[in-house]
Amino acid sequence: MTRVLITVPCLGLPGGVANYYRTIRPHLDAQKAYFEIGARPGEAGPWAGLRRLLADYWRFHRELRARPVDLVHLNPSLGARSVVRDGILLLIARAHGRRVLVFFRGWDPACERAIRARYARLFRFVYDRADAVVVLAEEFARSLRELGLRAPVTLETTVVADGVFAAAGPGSRDSDRQAGACEILYLSRLDRDKGLIEAIEAVAAISERFPSVTLTVAGDGPERAAAEALVRARRLGNVTFTGHLDEAARSAAFRRADIFLFPTCFGEGMPNAILEAMAFGLPVVTRAVGGIRDFFEDGRMGFVTESRDPAVFAGYLSRLITDPGLRAAMGRYNHDYARNRFAASVVVARLLEIYARVGRQPAAR
Repeated sequence: MTRVLITVPCLGLPGGVANYYRTIRPHLDAQKAYFEIGARPGEAGPWAGLRRLLADYWRFHRELRARPVDLVHLNPSLGARSVVRDGILLLIARAHGRRVLVFFRGWDPACERAIRARYARLFRFVYDRADAVVVLAEEFARSLRELGLRAPVTLETTVVADGVFAAAGPGSRDSDRQAGACEILYLSRLDRDKGLIEAIEAVAAISERFPSVTLTVAGDGPERAAAEALVRARRLGNVTFTGHLDEAARSAAFRRADIFLFPTCFGEGMPNAILEAMAFGLPVVTRAVGGIRDFFEDGRMGFVTESRDPAVFAGYLSRLITDPGLRAAMGRYNHDYARNRFAASVVVARLLEIYARVGRQPAAR
C-alpha cells in the first residue's frame, strides 16, 4: 500500500482546497497522512507569515526524515506565492529521495504569462523534478507541456461529499413558494472577477419581466461592499446577501434554489460550488473557464458562455424561468452526472489509482 504525505492548507479555514481534503479524508486509509502548511487562523502581518513559512519548511524536512513515505503529494496553485512555496517543498522532497506528485489546484493567467516571459527555465528546473502532475483543466495541461514539463499529466476534478446525494435526491427540492416564483443562487467567496456584479446586473435586467424572481448571494469577501452598494443604487429589493454559510445553511440554500448562477471570470480550476449545485439537482448558468469547459454540456446541464455581458446571462435565466420542465430535466441529469463523476468515494478511487501508479514508477530525475 502506497504511503503518501499530502500537504494541505489549514483544514479549519474556508476554501476549496481545504474543503476537498476535509471531504475525502474519511475515504482515505491510514497510509495517507496530511501535513498542514500555509496561513493559520489569527495570523497577521508579513513577519508572522514569514516565520510560519520557514517553520513549515523545517517541519516538512523533519517529517520526511522521520516518516517512511513513498510519495509526497503537493497542492499548489499556479500563483506567484504558491508556486514558489511549493517549488521549495518539491526540492526538499526530492533531496530526501521521495517521489512527488504535484496537483495544481488554481491557475492565475498573469502568473503563467510571467513564467513564460521571464521564469520558464527556473520553472522547468524545479517542477520538472515532479514524477507526476494532476490538473483540473485540459488547458492547464497544455500550458504545462508548452512550458516543457515532461512528467505525465492527469486530468482530475474536485469533489462532492457522498452524503449530499442522499439529501439532494429526487423529491428533496423545496417547493413551498408561490406559483411563478423562482430563486436564483449565487454562492462563492466574493472576490474580484468571480462574476458577482454581472450576476446582479443580469437579475436586474429581468426583474421587471419576472417580479417574483429573487437572487440570493451566499458568501463573503472583499467584493461584498461594492455589490451591496450596487443593489442599493439600483433599488433591487429582490437581492439578498446571506454572508458566509456553514455546511447546514449551505445545503439549505441549494435546496431552496431553482437555478445556480456563476458568471465567473476568475482563474478557476474547477469551482466546487458548481459541482455542488449539480449534485443538488440545479441547472447551472456559468462561463467556460478552467475545468468547466472540459465537462460542461451546454443546453443539457444548463448554459455556458464565453461572454461577460449580463444581457447574455439574463437571456439564459429567462429561458429557465419560463420553462420549469427544462429546469427539472437539467437538474435530474446534473444530479446523476455529479453522483457518477464527482462523489467523494468515486474521486478517491481515482486518486488512489494515481498514487499506486506513481508509487510504482522509477523516481524522476
